[in-house]
Amino acid sequence: MTRSRIRQGVLAVAALAVVSVASGCSDSARDSGTDEVLNETVSADKADAILDELGAGPAEECTSGEGLTLGYAAVWSSNAGGKAGNDAFRAAAEACGATPMIVEAKADDPLNTMITAMDQIVAQQADAVSFFPLSADVMTAPSERAVKAGIPVVAGEITNFDGAATTFHQDRLTASVNAARLFCEKFPDGGDLIYGAYGNPQQDLIDMQVRFEKELDACSDGRLSVVGTYSNKTDDIAGGLSTAQAVLQQHPDAVGVVAYSDTNAVAASRAADNLGMRDRLTIVGYNADAIGLDALAKGTIDYTFAWGLPEQQQKAVEILIALAKGQPAPRYVTVYPKCLSRGTVEEMPSIAVRTAGIAQGRDLEPTGIQPLVEGDEPLLEASAEQREAVACPLD
Repeated sequence: MTRSRIRQGVLAVAALAVVSVASGCSDSARDSGTDEVLNETVSADKADAILDELGAGPAEECTSGEGLTLGYAAVWSSNAGGKAGNDAFRAAAEACGATPMIVEAKADDPLNTMITAMDQIVAQQADAVSFFPLSADVMTAPSERAVKAGIPVVAGEITNFDGAATTFHQDRLTASVNAARLFCEKFPDGGDLIYGAYGNPQQDLIDMQVRFEKELDACSDGRLSVVGTYSNKTDDIAGGLSTAQAVLQQHPDAVGVVAYSDTNAVAASRAADNLGMRDRLTIVGYNADAIGLDALAKGTIDYTFAWGLPEQQQKAVEILIALAKGQPAPRYVTVYPKCLSRGTVEEMPSIAVRTAGIAQGRDLEPTGIQPLVEGDEPLLEASAEQREAVACPLD
């Protein structure tokens, strides 16, 4: 891409959503700031300094997207991970002169509203479209309608649509293996675990739990097992709080919680605080979104897995522009989630810093924050060497 320097005095990036929390939550220091998480503001100079140190590409003008409208059928911005992805998509598209068309699904009816979002983008004749993965087959029909209309499709996961020009694959299974091995190392004598699941049928999240339990049984020789599961239908802290508390009450001797998202992990942490058992638990989240990074830094949770929300969206926009112009693009892009601990969280720059860099036209891929592997086939699960590179440190 051709880029030239873009400077803005201050970039205000909406990095966190205000989270609705049920009453009765702990007021402890470890939870301070998560009831009403403010939008983070970062100056261009501060973002530059951090990204320079990490080796990001220089800020350059990008004109490759001029005249193009890029569609994204997105997760709701009330979810911190969804907001991070939506903000990064918008920043990446606008940095290259394209018009972003982001249509959000709704948390209370995710599958139907994701279909509607995709159809709306097609009806408005975007030049290319991508979508966030929610369920194995639900996006096939709207994706086929996009292709029939001559609109290239970038799929969010390999289970979503076989006819996509490019498909991203988030290697959640490697994260599941690394999470299981973390518990096997920390608790060699065994113990009971709680799993925090999504309350709607999203196949990659179901596969994630299955793989975790299989690896947990194998690496502990059956001494560790999941004895209870709590679900979260609204995909926020409030949606997991009461269900987590009920399961923790049933299993007061549990040694840990593994959740499909950081918000669901925070819900378990708050529930454990209410029950006076937080200090006995190791709590693992997923996403390393703004809420997750904040919770990890404060000790609200103990681990999370970063899968590079801003970095993936920057790459997705690059691919969408290429496809819209009839240029070649990778068939698959595999993303490896990296485990972060309370001891290593400071190594990960904030969502706001990374999104600010994208808005300035900086290429984040050289930083290595998020490993991305392009190929003709998806890498369904990392090799032993790749898995070790993103494994959980034993703090």
